[in-house]
Amino acid sequence: MIALQWQAQVLSLLDQSKYPGEEVWIDCSTVEDVAKALSSGAVTDDKIAAVAGAYGYCLAALAHQDQQQTPAFDQALEDAKAMLLASRPGSRDMAKAIRFMENPPEAYTKNVDRLTTLLATAVTFDRQQVVADRNICRNGTDIMGAGTRVMIRTDKGVFHSASPAGVYGIVRRGYKRKVIEQIVLCEGRPSLEAGSRIAKELTEKEEVPVIVIPDHAAATCLARQGAHVVLTDGILAAKNGDLKAPVGTYELAIACYFHSIPFYAVMNADDIDLDLAAGESFGRDEMDPADAGRGLDCGTAETWCPAYDVVPAFLITGYLTDRGIASAPYEETLDNLVKNAPKKLILNFDA
Repeated sequence: MIALQWQAQVLSLLDQSKYPGEEVWIDCSTVEDVAKALSSGAVTDDKIAAVAGAYGYCLAALAHQDQQQTPAFDQALEDAKAMLLASRPGSRDMAKAIRFMENPPEAYTKNVDRLTTLLATAVTFDRQQVVADRNICRNGTDIMGAGTRVMIRTDKGVFHSASPAGVYGIVRRGYKRKVIEQIVLCEGRPSLEAGSRIAKELTEKEEVPVIVIPDHAAATCLARQGAHVVLTDGILAAKNGDLKAPVGTYELAIACYFHSIPFYAVMNADDIDLDLAAGESFGRDEMDPADAGRGLDCGTAETWCPAYDVVPAFLITGYLTDRGIASAPYEETLDNLVKNAPKKLILNFDA
């Protein structure tokens, strides 16, 4: 589902928290509007939020376009930067978007009109994400042959700015090109929302058949009918190949290891952090304990739920990224992927 639109100097954001029950759009004409939307919980996907941040930065510039050659213009951009970063505390993607806006491509800096430069830079940032998403989808289907049965596990949902992304995009592309024979979606807990959205989007909008199973049934499903490959959306990867992923991914990786089924993490190469030596660096954040028992009568029992899983590198067959596919030894292949693999362009988006 397209979740962001930039038209006539207005940024429209889909309220992801209400979709698919309601399709509600939030129109933002100022950077303050953008920051409010991003901090409200309406935009759940960090990469969509980052693209919105780039356009929000432009809205701040537009509001002060008559002051382009004055200190007031620079101050307005500094204020916008602080506001946008505060709207997504600790977000790597938002920080990346702001850095990109502050350091436009060299070809754009020759334009004396700073507003034009900023607008072009925001559009470029948006399009680069689209190209990255499509490259991930291509690389993902490249590992599959005709008749592939695939199991997927994700908490990311179906939102994008122009092109389906992550495991959702891979299975959509694979089925449309008659490579994938069967899709089993491993529904995650405790929210049950992301997987349900993907199932609804694939079956109703894309007419792609999906089998939905609860995540605790994944091992039984793999034992009874198997799968040729299992895919999961990753959050962050460390230098040694350890993966930060949605809760439930660790046990699925163990089941794949036991049954000798390839297990791939799907993510942008920019989400591989070579400064993090291993999974211990991710920390041990926890969700609100109430989330684990929401909607249930647990009496006086305590509840607990980690914010994410850390999957050891030895359980991961490979990383499917926008710049290529990496496999063990990850200290070498991930380092080479991040430092040397170029960002690929796509000239034919229909291929």
